[in-house]
Amino acid sequence: MTAQSTNNDSSFVLHYMKAMGRAVTIRVMLHLKGVKYTNKVITAEEVAADRAALPFGQVPVLIETKADGTTLELGESLAIEHYLAEKFGWLGTTPEESAILKSISLNIYFNLYNNCFVPKTPIHESIADPSSVFNTKTLPLFIATQERWLMKNGNNGHCWGDKLTYPDLTLLHWIRLFEGLGVKLDEEGPIKKVEKTVMAMEEWKGKFEAYHPFSSIDAI
Repeated sequence: MTAQSTNNDSSFVLHYMKAMGRAVTIRVMLHLKGVKYTNKVITAEEVAADRAALPFGQVPVLIETKADGTTLELGESLAIEHYLAEKFGWLGTTPEESAILKSISLNIYFNLYNNCFVPKTPIHESIADPSSVFNTKTLPLFIATQERWLMKNGNNGHCWGDKLTYPDLTLLHWIRLFEGLGVKLDEEGPIKKVEKTVMAMEEWKGKFEAYHPFSSIDAI
């Protein structure tokens, strides 16, 4: 399945399963930028059968072919996201801005991923339990930290400046993931304002719901 192409000088092949999963933000980036890319479906069984064929024995893997024919093979979802964010202009214009934007995104990711998907208790059970670590610590800290950053930026629907940056997309992913699991966020709060701002971008081309964390490439 191939997205619409533009005059970008590279084409991309993303190796991952049909589910959005850990590749959702990568696919969102490629879609919003309008570059030429193909989803190469690889099953868990295929990964297990030939891990040596992949950079780190797992997916996602992104292969970029540049205009001069050279290729880049890149593994690890966060590394791929950081590379595309920088390539597409979503990591600021200076090393200092880039470091700050990465720090915001990584704070979101590590605090939520480590507390939601590493523990043995399934996340949907943690959400349903008012006394769980998720409800008493993880979620309140996430909300307080992100609201502080967003208010510092003027509560304008962006994490940094007045246009789309990488942490906007990171935050969007976790907002949609949590809401899909039943977490209720303040509709008038600064976190939801980011979702509404990014959702209104014309670059989605009517595909906002198709690129949901719980969706698959069949919807694209």
